[in-house]
Amino acid sequence: MQGSIYKAIPALLVAIASTSIVSSVSASPDNTSRTKVALPPIMAGETGMTFNFTAPFITSSGVRGDSHFIRVAVVGMSINDLMISLPKQMEKYEGIQVINQGGQAVPARISTDRGRVAIVFNESVTQGSYLEVRFTNVQMRRGGGETLFYGVTAERTGVNGEIPIGTARVNIPTRS
Repeated sequence: MQGSIYKAIPALLVAIASTSIVSSVSASPDNTSRTKVALPPIMAGETGMTFNFTAPFITSSGVRGDSHFIRVAVVGMSINDLMISLPKQMEKYEGIQVINQGGQAVPARISTDRGRVAIVFNESVTQGSYLEVRFTNVQMRRGGGETLFYGVTAERTGVNGEIPIGTARVNIPTRS
């Protein structure tokens, strides 16, 4: 008698579990009425994600017509220049423009040497600024559908040496 009770316990547990699953599914609201649910943190004491940037970083990059752009947020420090490594697929470009958050041109000396562009600002770009670097009339070696990578570094005001800003990713649309 005692042995048959112990054999029946797993079956009883399965029956209880499946009943509770079925009742919770049937009691759930339909997809037309959505409610916000606060999910519990993964780990005890964990809170929402917070970003605290202490150095310049790339905010976005992409293609507009035949121009490529890279946007940089200058935070945590002022910068004297930007150095950009050009992707190998880039055959040539007509020019480079540097524009601030107000849409005005930023005065700078721009030079290219061995697949790398140096943008040296006439005055330091202060923290809290945004820059957009535009490569105009870009011509590529291949027909499109590729991903280009621009490596970006900067020189901090008052410190010699380059600091990494990031890699700008530009997806070239496929031409039909």
